[in-house]
Formats: sequence, structure tokens, C-alpha cells
Amino acid sequence: MTCARELRGTAEALEAYRRGSGRVLAGGGVLTALGIALGAFWPGPEWRGQLIAWLVGTGVAAIGTGIGARAHTRRFRRVLGSGVWTAHRAVTVPPGVWSAEAVVLAGGPDGEELWPLRVVALRHRWAPHRPGRGAVMWWCGDPGTGGVLAPPGGGALFRAKPVRGATARRRIVARASAKGLAGPPVPPPMPPLPEGGPSAEPDGPGRRKERRRLLTGRWRWLVVVAAAVFAVNWNWVGAQDADPQIDLTVVSEEPDGSCVVRWRDPWSGADRSGPYRCDPGRGEGLVGVWETGFVVSYGPWKGELYGYDAAGELHGSQALDTVDSLALAASGGFLVGLVGGWATFWTRWHRRRRAAREAREAQGAGLRAPVSAPASPPVSLLKAPAAAPADHARFAAYAERQAVPQTRPPHPEADVREVPWWRVRSLRRWSGAQDVLMAGGAVLGLGVLALVAPADHTRVPGLVFLVITAGLFVRSVFRLLTSGLPSVRLLVRAATAPVPVVRRYALLYDPYGGAPVLVLFPDHGGDDDRPEAVLPLVSPGPAKRPWEGLPAEPTGTVELRGWLDRAHDGAPLVVAWHEGRALWPAEPYRETGSAGFAALVDRLAPPAERQAAEGS
Repeated sequence: MTCARELRGTAEALEAYRRGSGRVLAGGGVLTALGIALGAFWPGPEWRGQLIAWLVGTGVAAIGTGIGARAHTRRFRRVLGSGVWTAHRAVTVPPGVWSAEAVVLAGGPDGEELWPLRVVALRHRWAPHRPGRGAVMWWCGDPGTGGVLAPPGGGALFRAKPVRGATARRRIVARASAKGLAGPPVPPPMPPLPEGGPSAEPDGPGRRKERRRLLTGRWRWLVVVAAAVFAVNWNWVGAQDADPQIDLTVVSEEPDGSCVVRWRDPWSGADRSGPYRCDPGRGEGLVGVWETGFVVSYGPWKGELYGYDAAGELHGSQALDTVDSLALAASGGFLVGLVGGWATFWTRWHRRRRAAREAREAQGAGLRAPVSAPASPPVSLLKAPAAAPADHARFAAYAERQAVPQTRPPHPEADVREVPWWRVRSLRRWSGAQDVLMAGGAVLGLGVLALVAPADHTRVPGLVFLVITAGLFVRSVFRLLTSGLPSVRLLVRAATAPVPVVRRYALLYDPYGGAPVLVLFPDHGGDDDRPEAVLPLVSPGPAKRPWEGLPAEPTGTVELRGWLDRAHDGAPLVVAWHEGRALWPAEPYRETGSAGFAALVDRLAPPAERQAAEGS
């Protein structure tokens, strides 16, 4: 690997970032064009101006965001093409009164230099990748001018700039040192990463499943375009009833009934003239006779004349026929897009199921499931020394060093063995029930506001927000029914299993993201016992204090319940209990020799760290 951009995960993240910026630019352009078109062709009521202002303002803001994202993409490409990834210990420094959140890396040849950096990213993008306790981050660039920061694997890219001001840098470095960043200078070695990042194993009940979109590619855009055309056309359909009926004065005539008429424009009051088809059955001498007709009041046909003959056939402007044709075409495109998207989704779903079944059969036969070779060799930042025995004493010493002091008691949580699952705060959050309640409350509130709004210009904006919030509500309900409830049922079934198994534990934190992990040992044994399993946990606390709710002691004993259900790869689902509180798993129970066990153990207590722990 000659540069960081050649790593497969990094290349895919860079391409995804570029596509995302393109979608934002396209969406902004569509909104701006729609606002301009409505302003030009739609007379509309009083609130039309506010709707157009919102559309154009949102579109211009999206265009600016897309342009900034494209600039970030070019900067990422330049930095990642001129350097390689290096691994560093990382710690976050919370924001102060006058300062934003900072990330401090342990750099330099011996890891003794501390680099304070500011991450330039939206909060919702940065929060899932914020380094936790004992975490490691990848860095590419110059700490003096800036560069790119990423979690191990290079799957998410963030721009990072140096902290300005000597006083601010010294204060941030001091806070980072107090949090324990200046520990052993050598970061954990980077094992070869599987395709797709550091965790390419099948999803368990605590894994957030890969997002599967029903509408992808060309079908999604077909549905979007058809819906946009139908929405604009629907306004024109509604405006047909408001077409004014006017009196026409015949100026000249032809034997076939065609004539030239004059009328007064209903909007500007100016006199206008144009061709029209008079009634040929009225006889000759139509000049100066009054006729009646209609004037189109919408779209690009605004101001054109049309009328109906004695047989009821339309003549004059083709606005009505065009509107009917557009409605039919938009409805057909919408249906074609939905059917095509569903067929594509169904085909991909069957392919995924077949691949998963083949992988399980290969694993059951003792064979290794075939995987595609990566486009570039895996990253290897440091050469690991010879592995020392991974016994309980060394894991316990490392857990003592990573222990987080509990300054306040955790929030009490209901016991799922005594109450229904929806009364347990962690399970409500995990299942998505809280999102459903929040979205439902927002829909109800906006619906009431839209009904009691005193005027049209305030009622219509409320309806727009109501439609958007209703879409979010439907999405959250769909996630609750398809993924949240099935996962919660499995967790509750494991947590309420009848026979507990007692095991000793050492609480450590995964350097790939900082997630808590229980390393489990036999209950009756000594300091020379080897770990028999690992159980990654979901951080029970809030975002600012994710460790709240974890065991206060870095070592001790827990009760394990479960072994009733298994994940896709055959690993059992187990829930740990400590002092009457459930520790909900993020992944299945990984026993010795199972997939992912050795790699996770090596990340938690690498050889260099074991030697340092032994010396301490």
C-alpha cells in the first residue's frame, strides 16, 4: 500500500462521500428550480410566496452544503493520496464554554507527543465514531496543518484541523493527559481487516443491521421524478376550476368558424386579441357579436383561450389535455418505479439469503466460506511482538488501568424479569419504541396546529411539516416492526432463561470504537486461567457518560443467562447480569475458537500492552 487511498475501505468511504455530496447538490437544485417554477407559473393563494421562499431558501442552503462537501472530497483525495494511515491512541476532550470538542492523538516516534485537533463534521456523523476509553484512531496528514481522521478500518472520514492558540492547546493537552492518554506509547497492532471494515461478521441481535433500501438506483429517481411531476400537475388540476370565464368580441371570422376575438385580460386589465373557434352554426355576420370563453390561469399556458363547442369537445388551448396526459404519465411512472424497486429488492434479498445459507453450510462442514480477495493488501501499521500468554492476571491488570471511576450512581432501570419489556428504558431505546413515540407525538401536535391555524398562510406550512413528520413516523414504525421487536424478543428470552451460569469477568474497552467488552473466565480458577469467551456490550449510559450502568469494579463475577437462541453464524445469545442489572449484549457470545474471538482478544490486550501490564 503506497497511500491511504488505496485501502479498500477508505476508497469506498471516499466514493460514498462524493456520491452523498452529489445527491445534496441535486436535491438543492431541484428544490430551487421547483420554487422558481412555482413563482413563474402558479398564481396561487396568499401563502404561495412563503412556500416559494422556503423552497428556494432550502434549495440554496442545500447547494451551499453540497459545494462544501465537494470541497471536502477534493481535500480528502489530496491528503489520502499523499500519505499513509498511522494508528494513534486517541481521547476526546469535552467542549468548554468558549471551545468546541477536541480530539487529542498520541503521536511522535515514541508516542510522547500529543496532537490536539478539531474535527470538522456534523454531530450526527461524528457521534457514532467518537473514540471511547482506550480507543485508537487512524490519522493521515500533518498535525500542524490538518489531515484526515478515521476509525480503524478507514470506513468513515473526518476532516481534522489543529487547535488554534497556544493557551487552548496547552489546556486541551493537560486535560487529555489527565484522562490517561499518555500511557504506553505503542498503539495496539492493527490486524488484517476483513472486507468492509473491522467487523464483517454476521449481525447479531445487538448489531445495527445494514440498511436495506426498497428503492435503489434508477427506480428511486423514477419515483421521485414521477412524484414531483404529479405534485406540480395536481396544482394545475386544482387551478382549472378557477379559470375565469370572460366575454369575447368577434373581430373577424372565416367560413369554417375560426375567428379572431378581443377580450380584456382578467389580471392586468389590458385589451388582448387572438384566434378562437366560434360557433359555425350561428350563421354569418358574427363580427361584433359577443362570445364567451375561458382563460387558462396556470402553468406555461396562462392567458390562452379555450372553450367548448355544441358537442362538448374542447377547442383552443391544449392545457387540459396536457394536464390529463401528465397525470397519467406520472401515475404510470410511479407504479413502474415501485414495482421495479420491489422486484430489485426481492432479487437482492434472495441472493443474500442464498449466500448466507451457503456460508452456514460451509461453516458447518468445517470449511472456510469463500470470500472475495480485497482490491488492495490489508493495512499493517505495526509489527506485533511475540504474543505472551493471555491469562486472567494480565487481563485484570489491563482492566484496572482502563477503569472509569463512577462519580454518580447510575439511573435505576426496571428488571425485565419482573415487568414487561417496554418498561425497561434500555430496551425501549434499542427497539426504537422511543422514536415511534416521539414521531407520533410530533405528528399529533402538528396535526392539531394545522387544524386550528387561523389563516391559510400559517396552515399550509404546518401541513408541509406534518407530511414530513408523518413520513418519519411511518419509517420508525417500520423499523420497530421489522428489526426492533424481533431483536428485543430474543434478548428478553435470553435474559429470563431459568438457569444462570457464574463467570469471572474483566471489563475492557475495544480500541476500535471504545465499546465495553466483558472478557469471561471460569468461575473457580486462578490467575493463570485463559479467557473462555468474550461478550461485547451496549453502552448503557447517555452519550456524554456512556459508562454509566456498567460494573463499577473492573473485575468481578457476573451471571450469564441464555443459550436458547443463536445468531446467523451459530453463536449463542447470552445476557449478563451484575448486581441485579442486565448488561445487554451488542453481539453474540463469542467462545474460544469461534469466529472473531482471537482478533477481539488481541485488540483488547495486545502483546505490547500485556508486557506493560506485567511490568506494572
